[in-house]
Amino acid sequence: MAEKKVTILIEGMHCNHCTAAVADGLKKLNGVKSADVLLTTGKAKVVYDPDAVKPDAMVKVIRDLGYNVK
Repeated sequence: MAEKKVTILIEGMHCNHCTAAVADGLKKLNGVKSADVLLTTGKAKVVYDPDAVKPDAMVKVIRDLGYNVK
């Protein structure tokens, strides 16, 4: 299984608690290997197993946490 990477642009994060909440939410998804969320860029860089999880599921988690995805 090859890992894939995706960068998701997020709006609405204002502090380190926001980035931690998004990173924790993404890491709970089965198939997500790592999630690096940066407040300064508003980006989540996610490494994942495409056979286990799709980017749509990641976007849903972020939106469910109350943030917008560009």
